[in-house]
Amino acid sequence: MQIQTGQSLFDYLDNPQKSQQNLEQLASNGHQNMRAELTELSDTSREQMDEALKKMESGESSVKLQTLDNMIAFNLRPVAAELQDLSGRLGLPQPLTLEQQQGKWQVVSESSEQQSKSVERMQQYLDANQPLQEKLSQLSRLSEMHEWGKTREFAAELKTQGAAEEKVVDFLSHSREHIKGLNDISLSSDEVRLQSRGEAQRLFDVASKNLGLNG
Repeated sequence: MQIQTGQSLFDYLDNPQKSQQNLEQLASNGHQNMRAELTELSDTSREQMDEALKKMESGESSVKLQTLDNMIAFNLRPVAAELQDLSGRLGLPQPLTLEQQQGKWQVVSESSEQQSKSVERMQQYLDANQPLQEKLSQLSRLSEMHEWGKTREFAAELKTQGAAEEKVVDFLSHSREHIKGLNDISLSSDEVRLQSRGEAQRLFDVASKNLGLNG
């Protein structure tokens, strides 16, 4: 899977104004199936996405952080909609957490006895829905890679701001271990949040403050 070749959906997401112009042009040229094609992309690219993730994790393929961010946003939307719809119909307690245990996503919630039946039904749904399980895993991996990439950018910024090399290495080591441990996904009526999302920025802010580099 070549993520950076040609004009992809992620290119549209990068530039909303250009996106609208391109979509209007495509429509005027008779390409009325754009929505169907984008839907098909999200529905059929799980295996391709998994292969791309493996290549990125092994270093065989590089991808821009902005593209990774767009991939996460694009793939999270339908997953969040599905989970929030199911949560609402089942009357699940809010918020709840999805944890990856032995390769499977498990529902974790402090619920009453009555609510526990809804949590159990949610778990049954997850257990029976392998495509959703795979999408959750892919999103978690994408987020980890994005945050690690941002961490390396922030490490370079710390060095530019005058941080000692030893402190930069410590920042990288601590951040890497911390981000690797953030695999949970939180679910509420307001949002579905990847636990690792935004952690690189938070860790950088803390490091900058501790090192006296934030002005």
